[in-house]
Amino acid sequence: MIERIKNADLKELEKIAEETRQKMVETVSKRGGHLASSLGTVELTIAILKVFNLPQDKVIWDVGHQSYAYKMLTDRSENFDTLRTLGGISGFPKISESQFDFFGTGHGGTSISAGLGMREAMRMKSDRSKVISVIGDGAITSGLALEAMNNVDRFGRNTITILNDNDMFISTSVGALSKWFSRKLSGQKYSSAREEIKQLISKLPPIFHGDKIVDIIRKTINSSKSLLTPGILFEGFGYQYVGPIDGHNIEELIETLNDIKHNSEPVLLHIHTMKGKGYKFAEENPRKFHGIAPFDIKTGEIKNPSSPSFTAYLADYLPRLFRRHSNLVAITAAMPDGTGLWKLQETFPSRVYDVGMSEGHAVTFASGLAAGGLRPMVAIYSTFLQRAFDNIVHDVALQNLPVTFLIDRAGLVGEDGATHHGLFDIAYLRMIPNMTVMAPRDECEMARMIEFSLSLSSPVSIRYPRGCGLGKRSSNRLVPLKTCNGELLRNGKNKIMIVGIGITTVFALEAAEKLEKERISPFVYDLKFVKPLPEELFELIERHKIKHIVTVEDGIAAGGAGSAILENLSTRKMETKCTILGIKDSFSTHGTQKELRRIERIDAESIVKTVLGLKDAEITGKKN
Repeated sequence: MIERIKNADLKELEKIAEETRQKMVETVSKRGGHLASSLGTVELTIAILKVFNLPQDKVIWDVGHQSYAYKMLTDRSENFDTLRTLGGISGFPKISESQFDFFGTGHGGTSISAGLGMREAMRMKSDRSKVISVIGDGAITSGLALEAMNNVDRFGRNTITILNDNDMFISTSVGALSKWFSRKLSGQKYSSAREEIKQLISKLPPIFHGDKIVDIIRKTINSSKSLLTPGILFEGFGYQYVGPIDGHNIEELIETLNDIKHNSEPVLLHIHTMKGKGYKFAEENPRKFHGIAPFDIKTGEIKNPSSPSFTAYLADYLPRLFRRHSNLVAITAAMPDGTGLWKLQETFPSRVYDVGMSEGHAVTFASGLAAGGLRPMVAIYSTFLQRAFDNIVHDVALQNLPVTFLIDRAGLVGEDGATHHGLFDIAYLRMIPNMTVMAPRDECEMARMIEFSLSLSSPVSIRYPRGCGLGKRSSNRLVPLKTCNGELLRNGKNKIMIVGIGITTVFALEAAEKLEKERISPFVYDLKFVKPLPEELFELIERHKIKHIVTVEDGIAAGGAGSAILENLSTRKMETKCTILGIKDSFSTHGTQKELRRIERIDAESIVKTVLGLKDAEITGKKN
């Protein structure tokens, strides 16, 4: 396909763009995925492949959900229908997948830093090839991107940063920088001036075309345009600023990229695109089609709507909670929709803060709110909370401030894969002093835990998965948890106990039912609290003379909840054996949640096999 692009004329390139969009929409309608952002970068992708020589030149797609066209047009067109399926193509750039994926991305703001590092490595090998970083208007406002740009003047030779500006990252972009982009572009000042100059030049007699006077006019416009655009900011970082240009005009993109590719100084090309370009429903509702489940192409409607999720329940619950507690505020890092804060934002706009893609700032901002006497709730995906680890330790826990972390997408998220799995939150949160760590098995329990967090004057984290739990719901005021205890859900007859953590408690109950058919009757305990561990758990183990416990968690086993229980058994000198089921030493792959839970051996069938594999006769009833 790259060879076809290299040899194509403009008409053929536009045909390739149309074909690419059609196949993208068809595939995502069946598989789900990040459609709107990738639809917006089709022409850009074609222009990059036309102008640059890959794989000698390198391209890094920030976040990566805008790279579907790139995947198709490099070496994965024939397999694109396997997108986000088990064993198929990843939804994000992945080094192990293709020679054209030069850097794996899934979190925002990484492309410029990675590009500078890659370019420096090439310099040390006397390689003068280009590194192109493509970053969105939301991601470029992140702290990491700004830190990287602060090093452009030193390490940025032979690098090109392409700012893909669509006025909307995942949700509407926020912050001063994003507003500056939008204001300057929507004002049309530069675009109008540029068009007037083009018309002026076109009216000059032919004798002047190509003359120095015309070049002077063009250079004057180029040098002054930074006064009308954000260029003055980027030039302050050491970039040569070019743009803004139409990101859907293939001819203009190719012409501009050809102009700047010979410049050894760092260049920032500012392009303006439409998220969802080419598919009516995605253009009209880019937020819905940012990340979408399989849908009907003709109507744009999701084919098989799932049951309301933890996030959806939270969206309904929080406005009721905020009405009862005037000191509550909420913070999100550019994802009010994804974290369930959008209804709260509509109801109490002055009490919901969207700080943009700045997770570290979100946490420290929350600590400042708490120190000022408010009760902040930070709603954030588990995988993104990793980016704010030091802020949690130093700014919240060390000062013992009452910040509640609502940790969405904890555990195996499914088709988004390794970059988005929330596998590490239990391990890195439970080791922090002053932190309470909870995991609900259903939506109602999640709300009860939030109510409980308000009774504490210390930091609290509540983790819950993507998707739904038992669907247990309550529209009335919930009774908060009273103590740091779990719950014995099932009395057993054998000397074995299955301990569930959060959503895995559901699998533990399923496994217990299956084990009954094997004449094994286990106890089932819902841990609820990973930290502090319920004293009640160890009392039950002693009272019922439990010989073996099997812990099951939707997270990394190393340092997780099972490890915490095992540590306590050792400290207490209890002889009860413990088998830990959790994600072993891996990042896991992409596929459905059901497939991944089976592979990682944390589903009901795996629990059954684990129990049946135990050799203790008091548990299985079988003699060795």
